[in-house]
Amino acid sequence: MRDSLKMNIAYNFLKDYIPIHSAIKTREDGDFLVALSRSNDIYYLNGTAREMWNLLDGNTSIESLCAKIMCEYDVDRKSLEGDIVNFIRDLQWKKLIRIKTGGNLS
Repeated sequence: MRDSLKMNIAYNFLKDYIPIHSAIKTREDGDFLVALSRSNDIYYLNGTAREMWNLLDGNTSIESLCAKIMCEYDVDRKSLEGDIVNFIRDLQWKKLIRIKTGGNLS
């Protein structure tokens, strides 16, 4: 319950932010390859992570990302919000994305 509440707070804080790719190169070859040349790191994304990455166009807010995924999959909204927060945090930690503020922040 406590972790769920933390994820809900984190999601509500991030939902209007817009993720922007920082990766240098991507390639689809079975799994999805993301290269970050500054550190020579290579990351592989598969399944839902690849689909979520493809939705990060630099214009779509995290809330819109959630809505698009909800249209595609039969998933619990709160679980999805937590998954998105974890995904965004992981990509930020790996320096594969950065986020900017959206126009609806108050």
